[in-house]
Amino acid sequence: MIFFTFLLFWVSIQFGQIIEDSIAYAIVLSIGIIHGSNDFTILKKQQTNTKSFLKSTGFYLFLIIMCIVSYVAIPFASFIFFILLSSYHFGEQHLEGKVLGSKLLKSILYIAYGMLIFSLIFIENLSDVDVIMQNLTGYIIPNEWINIMFIISLSLLVVLFAFLFTRKIKPQIHIVRELFYILLLFLVFKTSSLILGFAIYFVLWHSIPSILDQAKFLSGDYSFKTILEYLKTAFVYWLISILGLVIAYYFLDESLFNSIIFIVLFAVTAPHVWVMNRMKQ
Repeated sequence: MIFFTFLLFWVSIQFGQIIEDSIAYAIVLSIGIIHGSNDFTILKKQQTNTKSFLKSTGFYLFLIIMCIVSYVAIPFASFIFFILLSSYHFGEQHLEGKVLGSKLLKSILYIAYGMLIFSLIFIENLSDVDVIMQNLTGYIIPNEWINIMFIISLSLLVVLFAFLFTRKIKPQIHIVRELFYILLLFLVFKTSSLILGFAIYFVLWHSIPSILDQAKFLSGDYSFKTILEYLKTAFVYWLISILGLVIAYYFLDESLFNSIIFIVLFAVTAPHVWVMNRMKQ
């Protein structure tokens, strides 16, 4: 994870944005999409009978519909909710199992960690974020909001970890190592384009660890064989996703295509977060 982060960090220094974004799209469209392609397989593994599986599948589809409706009705609020939801998801993947405490405490930690990652990405790419927000919602996020998000998320992490140590609930986490990770990611976000910076975190730091966790849940362990089985199961869903994106790209204009991409991303993130949360429990 660190090796490939440094490698792409070097790429971001040596090459221009076209090369950076091409690499970013390649890894997101491959590993990034694959990491969420086995949701139904995981749902089925969690259920004891067909009826409960159908009920869970129905709820999964209901979440998708609700996300689509909310974006059509209030796009700006939906985007903010998407950031909060993704923040929780990133934090859960990175910190789950490393922190003891109540469900509320851990949830706040997860959100704070994810918000810190997003704020670091946004701070270094303010103009690009403004363009994306304008295209997707018709509004922009004020720069003050992003600075406040950074301050709040960092403060929450410091206060909550200090609280855990005072309660003698020592997290299974190496503070110096985590600070090094944050510094490394900040340097990556600072030197790379918005797309590559996000892709590096999303794929290397989130998707690959998630795939390992999912493979272990489905097969009892992770090895070359179980990862291969995971990829085989995910392949059909991944192929459908790629074909859908290609068709949309060729038949829609750029602004509509970007909106469709976000709607799809938002719509599948909510149920995916729900499935992953159940899996980890």
